[in-house]
Amino acid sequence: MPSIMTNGISTHYAIQGTGPVIIFVSGLGGTAAYWQPQVEAFAKDFTVVTYDQRGAGASDHPAGPYSIETLVDDLQALIESLHLERPVLIGHSTGGAIGQILAARHPDLLAGLVLYASWGKSDPHFNWCFRMRRALLVGSTLEEYVHGSALFLYPPEHVRANAELLSPALLASVSKFPEREVVLSRIDAIMAHDASAYLPLIKTPTLVTCAQDDILTPPYQSRLLAGEIPGAELTIVPQGGHSYSETETSMFNQIARDFLAGVHWSAPSLRSPS
Repeated sequence: MPSIMTNGISTHYAIQGTGPVIIFVSGLGGTAAYWQPQVEAFAKDFTVVTYDQRGAGASDHPAGPYSIETLVDDLQALIESLHLERPVLIGHSTGGAIGQILAARHPDLLAGLVLYASWGKSDPHFNWCFRMRRALLVGSTLEEYVHGSALFLYPPEHVRANAELLSPALLASVSKFPEREVVLSRIDAIMAHDASAYLPLIKTPTLVTCAQDDILTPPYQSRLLAGEIPGAELTIVPQGGHSYSETETSMFNQIARDFLAGVHWSAPSLRSPS
């Protein structure tokens, strides 16, 4: 992955495919790797952009405090530095929170917005989940933290059927794990998220989607988002957990493609970064 300076940090990014631009924005983990199943599927017809967020992956990991607003500024700088012409933003969880504020602040920047397993304002349920994840990170090994976090991401059936593949991948992620203080600061940022004032300002065509069995951002969060964003579509699938783009990849990809088919892009333009 190449890197580029954006908003004072070095950001690692990848561009694959040709055509109208989609930028995939990850959740708390913040890495481009989360979207690999979508990159392979969508790069056949679209220009697909992924990146590692501030404090994640191969991008810079400056000390906190972190905020969703800072992550929004980072993404805006990346879009402008890469000269991406009105991309569609597909954001998972934290990536959806970033998309909410970006779309509200810059109504002409995006051609479309997909808020997947996201939330508009932290509430007691959300904060209790992240208090537990925070406590795991502070008080246990990284191996226990990544396994504990997986229980919030995947439904029980998926864990049961895929544990032998999931566990080695989770353990491998420990070797690339950021400093704990950076992850704690990212957790604090999402627990403070409140886009209530922004949601009614979003004019970008928007799809809100989640799985019925998502325990981290339950369906009521998606219903609230769709109810506050003018003209938003809402799609709730029967199963798949918080990360249904991984567990039900074909279903997620088809729902995203159906939405993309109705997006009115400007003529796609992608020039080399200056």
